[in-house]
Amino acid sequence: MPEPRYPTLDEFWKRLAIRRTEPDLRAELAERMRRGEGGTPRLGETRGAVAAAVAARLLPGSAVPADALAAFLDASFDRQLGRGDEQVGVLPTPELIPAGLDLLAERNFTALGEEEQDDLLARAERGELEGGERFDSAAWFKRIRGKLLLGYGSDPRGMVQMGYPGPSYDAGHIWLDRGEVAARARRKPGYLRL
Repeated sequence: MPEPRYPTLDEFWKRLAIRRTEPDLRAELAERMRRGEGGTPRLGETRGAVAAAVAARLLPGSAVPADALAAFLDASFDRQLGRGDEQVGVLPTPELIPAGLDLLAERNFTALGEEEQDDLLARAERGELEGGERFDSAAWFKRIRGKLLLGYGSDPRGMVQMGYPGPSYDAGHIWLDRGEVAARARRKPGYLRL
């Protein structure tokens, strides 16, 4: 059986250096490995503990510690990290995520066994948890799952576990700015080229 291409974090970092990945990007990736050390100051201790417990159930066996995923959620729960898909009549995401964590805290989520936690999360995913006016547990589940997966995929430990070798472009790589993205959305001639 062939040896995995990126079996360790050490190999991940060595490959980044070989590919001449920019120092500021390598520094950012190293900083991501320190997530969780500062806790969850914005969400608070209780919500942070619930977020870590949710992360542990949604990503069992993750190489990224649940506390690091909770810290990513703490830093990003009120930031748009992708497409905007807010729903009319549902709390906006910056209010929805904390409300869902509070709802689980009220149900002593962190003290429940794994099966009970999984059942509660499955009920949330189906939209069966009542949480007050404009709270939609299915929307909450979708949003928190998406944020936690982003945290997992943006952490070098998660990248290694997935077999992703990390950024591979050379210095001087051209990023698409907003104007170029808008031109591609309008299908400007040449929009299919990278």
